Amino acid sequence: MSRTSANTRRGNPRISPTAYATAAAWARYGFAEADVFDTRRGRAMLAALRIGTGLLAPFVPAVASGPELLRWRHNAFSSWIEAQAPHLVIEIGAGLSTRGQAYARAHPGMHWHDLDLPGMVAARARRSARLPRPDNHHLAIGDLFDPEIGVDIAPPETGPVVAVTEGVVDYLDRPGKQLAWTHVAGLLRSLGGGRYLAEVYPLRRFAGHGLAARAARAQAARSGATLCYHEDEVTPLLEAAGFARVRVLADAEVAELAGVSPARALPFSLLEAET
Repeated sequence: MSRTSANTRRGNPRISPTAYATAAAWARYGFAEADVFDTRRGRAMLAALRIGTGLLAPFVPAVASGPELLRWRHNAFSSWIEAQAPHLVIEIGAGLSTRGQAYARAHPGMHWHDLDLPGMVAARARRSARLPRPDNHHLAIGDLFDPEIGVDIAPPETGPVVAVTEGVVDYLDRPGKQLAWTHVAGLLRSLGGGRYLAEVYPLRRFAGHGLAARAARAQAARSGATLCYHEDEVTPLLEAAGFARVRVLADAEVAELAGVSPARALPFSLLEAET
C-alpha cells in the first residue's frame, strides 16, 4: 500500500455518492464483474439521474443520453486502455469500478493498480471479498493531491505504462487540476514515462448559442471556475504540469472508442497526454 506523504493535502476520506450511481450503471450495462458493487442505493440514484436528464433533454441535447453517458465514457476509457496494450495500468480515483480486476484477470502478464481515498479502498475491500482479486491487481490508498502518490509502484521490466482518471479531475478547479496533473506526470516519469487519459465536460457542449453561450463563457472565465468552455483551454494546464504531446481526441475517435454513432451529442471530451 502506498504510504502517505506528511505534506499531503487532506482529501475527502469518504466515498463519493456518485460512485454508487456509476457502479449501478456499470452493472446495468453488463461490464465484467460489475455486479459486485451494485447496490440498491446506486440503482435509486441512477433512476433519479435518468428522470433528471429526461426532463432536461429537450433543452440541453448533450444530457439526453442520461445514464448512457456513463456507459459511453467507461467504454471509451476501457477501449483506449486496451489499445495501448499496457504492461502497467494505474487508475486513480477508481471508485467502485471492477474494470481493473477484470482486465488483470484476463491479462495475467501485466499489473493493474487501483488507487483511491481510504474510505473507498476500505469499502471496495469489504464488498469484493466474495470475488477475490487476481494477484496482478492491486488496491491501495492514493490521493491526487499527494506528491508521492504511487511511490511504491514498481516500473515494469518492459512495455507501456498508462494512467487514467475517469470521472475525477473535472470536479476540481483549475489550480486543483494542475496540481493533480503535476502529480500524475511525476508518477509516470518515475516509472519511465507513459500515457495518460482524462475527460472534461466543456460547457460549449451544453450551452448552445446566443445568450446561453455567452453566459457559459462568462462562467468558465471566472476565477476558480471548475469547467472550461472549450476543451482546448485545459491543455495548457497539462503542459504546465509536465506533460508533452497533449492532444484532444477528435469526437469521431471518442465515439469509436465509446462504441456509439459519431452523430451522438457526447457531453465529454477526452484528453491524452504523454511524459
